[in-house]
Amino acid sequence: MTSISTIVRTLNREYPISLEDKWAFAKRKPMFLGFVAAQTFLSTQKLKPSRKEMDILALAEQKEFQEKEHHIQYFHWKGEKETILLVHGWNGHTGNFSRIIPSLIDEGYNIIGIDLPGHGFSSGRYSNIVLSAKMVKRLISEIGNPDYIITHSFGGVVATVAQELGVEAKKLVYIAPPLRLEILRKDFSEAYGFSEEESEMMRVVLERKVKKPLSSLDLSKMGPKFQNSLFVIHDEDDLEIPFEMGFEVSKAWKHSKLLRTKGLGHKMILRTEIVKDEIIDFLKEKTRM
Repeated sequence: MTSISTIVRTLNREYPISLEDKWAFAKRKPMFLGFVAAQTFLSTQKLKPSRKEMDILALAEQKEFQEKEHHIQYFHWKGEKETILLVHGWNGHTGNFSRIIPSLIDEGYNIIGIDLPGHGFSSGRYSNIVLSAKMVKRLISEIGNPDYIITHSFGGVVATVAQELGVEAKKLVYIAPPLRLEILRKDFSEAYGFSEEESEMMRVVLERKVKKPLSSLDLSKMGPKFQNSLFVIHDEDDLEIPFEMGFEVSKAWKHSKLLRTKGLGHKMILRTEIVKDEIIDFLKEKTRM
């Protein structure tokens, strides 16, 4: 007997369907709702870098690798000092760090930024935390472990899962990190008006896709495993990832500190001088052992 998941994959491959049509179909055939909900949750919107962002990206050596069906783009600004890995947020790209990168270049750091699956110049229309972490691990197999990792939003969870897969770094900077995937899934379910049963159907499909229990994607549980130093920067007016999440993430690491900003929101926080300066000061601090 052909499984529902096989039917969905076949339909997607042979007859590309818009998300609107998939939702209409799921309403008529509730058994498919979990698949459509999960697909919507994991679908990405590729936003083009601005002209200023492209100017910064153009200064890097642009490289790529192929991992199964995934074509991954990454950027390398060569420097003589420690290596920094940049991991962007959901629907973002490496260019989002364009206000920070010039100062890191001036400091002499060796900088690498990856466009995660379904983002930036990498291939795909979908992404998830575990897949993205595996691509980070694949990149590290080529370039070696970074000394520092700087992330924004979703990138903080990706970097944490990548560390569970074996990636190592002395220091982490998590800007506006989410706490756990389950919170985001429940928010999504509420926004779409799912019943408890429908929300559960979505969870089951998501766990099949990421091959992990969603409850395990929780930085409050993962953080205590690590001995590196963490610097969390979060704005109290962030409407996408509430400040309370970043606060909880900062408490999870044995060695951490928190910078609370105001009036910057979720994205402007990447574009301010004070945040850039605080990051550089943190990187220059003596590493705790």
